[in-house]
Amino acid sequence: MNMDLVSRVADAYLQTAEGSDAARLHFLEGLWEIQSHMESADRHYDPPDAEAARDALVSGQPLFLLSAPVVPTAEYAEAASRIACYVSEAAGLSDAQADALRGVDFAGAVDAERLAGAVLSPNAFVAEVANDVSAQVGDDLTPATLAFVLISALAPFLTGPSKSARETLGESDGQLWTAGQCPVCGSPASMGRMGESSQLQGAERALWCGLCHAEWGYERIRCVRCGCRNSDRLRYSHLEGDPAHRLHLCEECHGYTRFVFVDDLGKSVSMVVEDAVTATLDAVALAMGYTATGDAVKGRA
Repeated sequence: MNMDLVSRVADAYLQTAEGSDAARLHFLEGLWEIQSHMESADRHYDPPDAEAARDALVSGQPLFLLSAPVVPTAEYAEAASRIACYVSEAAGLSDAQADALRGVDFAGAVDAERLAGAVLSPNAFVAEVANDVSAQVGDDLTPATLAFVLISALAPFLTGPSKSARETLGESDGQLWTAGQCPVCGSPASMGRMGESSQLQGAERALWCGLCHAEWGYERIRCVRCGCRNSDRLRYSHLEGDPAHRLHLCEECHGYTRFVFVDDLGKSVSMVVEDAVTATLDAVALAMGYTATGDAVKGRA
């Protein structure tokens, strides 16, 4: 994570942000600092060779399926505990909620086998840990809060290997992947951006993974969630006064994807910050009847 860029972009938004928007950015700045420190540790990773990586992309397999990073159990548990402490202090939780989160025994809830599965199936990993520590909706320790901590702790162990895996490919090879899921870890795209083609390996539109921070080119006229290419079924929508941040909506699967339009933004872009800034659009999309995953079969040609 480029913290110089992240801080500069976040600070620019904070000049005009108010209320909950400003509070969320301040909170996340602290989290990003913690993650950046974790990310900077020197950990060994063997990326797949170029030929195997190309074959994987052609067959629709994410690169981590060939060579997954090993997440050290003790180091991960320590990272999760540190982030849990930060969240308990800075996220505005009640005393009971904060105590419950600080009381989670992450060392006892994770092991090498679970962490190996977490790399490609983070949701299943979260569900297993939530069951073990008895996180329940409506209780002081909720699955949503626990998931935030677990995924926030996992990301710094994946971003470095993700970059190494992508570096095994040439620029043209990176364009072999055409799915809306991450070509490295397989997670659904968190959001995308339009513009700055010179920085997107020749692609005018690109998608971004919030878990491992991979970025890849994607067709301009295509739904990220179901693959629909019918332009009559696809459209962008944005809030009045903010054309730089838009929802790409699909009438075929009723899915949506958040996008930042770089040319309309007119300033430096950090996808980590843009993901935070556009999070408010999730509620807008849901109110309009769209979901982040869509309800149609994925991968439609």
